[in-house]
Amino acid sequence: MNKEVYLIRHGQSEANVALDLDNPNSYYDAKLTSIGKKQAQNTQKKLSNIDFELFLCSPLTRALQTFDIIFPNLSNKAVILPFVREHLLCSSEVGRQPSILAKEFPEFKFNNLNDYWWNNNKEINEKKIISESMEDLDKRVLIFKKWIYNRSEKRIALVSHGTFISRIINYLLNNCEIKIWYPDKN
Repeated sequence: MNKEVYLIRHGQSEANVALDLDNPNSYYDAKLTSIGKKQAQNTQKKLSNIDFELFLCSPLTRALQTFDIIFPNLSNKAVILPFVREHLLCSSEVGRQPSILAKEFPEFKFNNLNDYWWNNNKEINEKKIISESMEDLDKRVLIFKKWIYNRSEKRIALVSHGTFISRIINYLLNNCEIKIWYPDKN
């Protein structure tokens, strides 16, 4: 069997429907909307009969919430990967410290996250937005691809973000849309 990676974009977030993403006061680490939660419930039904060997998730809140809905009772099996986070351009892509995430999401394991994982582990004022270049994003995508190639699992689920996923498949998924990527064929 060829390796299959189910690329799943998170559900609709507050930032996806924001009128002013340049307003940095409202959308730090954006959460799912009620529509986003319903989208994740629909995606859960589509994936419920698939036996995944490995579960991966971005540490941004909207991805964690989506994962929790799609894969109920499996959050403790999720591998949280900081390099599958969204392209950092605005406040909604600024993350939170692992200790804070662990309080809100106690079932996930954040032990592989550094305090400033959203800023390539460089200490920063937590509300400062340092935009990431596309070149830096593409470097993270290559890190992910190499990481996947080195895994033995054949059926993998990843809950991530639109721009990150689009750099793998050259297509921007809608919220909670799924695309199967076959890394062995690339």
